[in-house]
Amino acid sequence: MKRTLVGWGSVIIFLAGCAGQVDYMRPTQVKNFAKEKIVDKSRDAVWSSAVPELGKQFYVINNMDKASGLINVSYSGDPERYIDCGRIISYVKNVRGERTYDFPGSRGQQDYETMNNGHLILFNRKMALEGRINLVFEEISPNKTKITANTRYVINRTQFATAAGTNQSRTLNDSISFNGRSSAAFPPASDGRATECTSTGQLEKEILSVIN
Repeated sequence: MKRTLVGWGSVIIFLAGCAGQVDYMRPTQVKNFAKEKIVDKSRDAVWSSAVPELGKQFYVINNMDKASGLINVSYSGDPERYIDCGRIISYVKNVRGERTYDFPGSRGQQDYETMNNGHLILFNRKMALEGRINLVFEEISPNKTKITANTRYVINRTQFATAAGTNQSRTLNDSISFNGRSSAAFPPASDGRATECTSTGQLEKEILSVIN
């Protein structure tokens, strides 16, 4: 887990807002998703068709070793489709009226507000996913091959906080990582709540779907 705070050391107290104003719902994703498939073809045939198909998709092929049956690919981009970080709900009431922000914790970009001791804090929050997938091609029989997708998820979160009506602003950068079927949590806010993230299994499903 990597955490970098630029300047404004007290910015983390703003992450939860005033008592009762920010709520967090943990992920509900079932972690026991499929990460392997069996194809009724020889390993050579599956490998030969998989390499060009993977190259057509949005994955980057980093390296491959046919002798060991290993292909390493990566994905970088919007994490919302591939990870579940629960939901964040922030309620704000001031002279401008009432606002409620309700959004997935894995959303790529979100602007929202919180209140801290009567002060309005504006947040610009960004999430980015870097996924590394090891695809293992295993010969079960001369005409049957098992493909397993083992994924490493790295989630980078950037939060830019500004005190409304002032020029006071600071940036908080955090990073967590976990393997497929597991989870990790960002550092907790001042009320002890931490944003937890886990895989939806969609990345494994999509990458395996192109191998036939």
